[in-house]
Amino acid sequence: MKLYGQKKAERIIQRYADWLDALSGQYRIPAACIKAILYKEITEIDVFDILADLAVKGYWLRYSLRQKLGFQNPLPLLRCGIFGKRDSSTGYAQIFAYVGINAINFALDRRLSDGERLQIPSDHRLRPDDPDDLRMIWTRLHQEPSFNLELATLNLLAAAEEMTGRIDFGGYTAEELKLVLTRYNADVKYITKYGEAAYQHYLRYSKTSSKRESE
Repeated sequence: MKLYGQKKAERIIQRYADWLDALSGQYRIPAACIKAILYKEITEIDVFDILADLAVKGYWLRYSLRQKLGFQNPLPLLRCGIFGKRDSSTGYAQIFAYVGINAINFALDRRLSDGERLQIPSDHRLRPDDPDDLRMIWTRLHQEPSFNLELATLNLLAAAEEMTGRIDFGGYTAEELKLVLTRYNADVKYITKYGEAAYQHYLRYSKTSSKRESE
């Protein structure tokens, strides 16, 4: 049961077009790449993604309550199954909090961005195994579309370096770019159907962008 059709996905992308263009300029990545991933992810969101988000939200509500009540270990007692779910792919770009944290650390390590821009704490390095860090990033990914899209962009940059050994969106072959787009969705070293489909959307958005610039 998909929640967003093609037209709805395109309207969402258009709504954030200015922000996507800003991210493109900031991180030197074609807006068409970000839009291709965004389109793929939005059109795949279904009711189970919403249920997963609700489970994660419930987990962190219980965690917050136990903190306020002064529990020495605020982690909820039920940590298995749906009641123990504390991370999910969330937001329009469907990002897990642990993936977002890894993308942030990647960007900071390579000085692609900074903590002030991303509005993250400067007193420590974010860790996926730190419940407070995981909760903070998941909540922001879930509630802040602009943050969600920025971390999606950083994740693409991290995927690019991992799959090709460099960040060079202006110099990738078609096969390299398909590998990068694939890595956004799966931890594999070969091109998947997702990567192939995302690449076709990239070509579509690139063509639209070129046509708009020539008018």
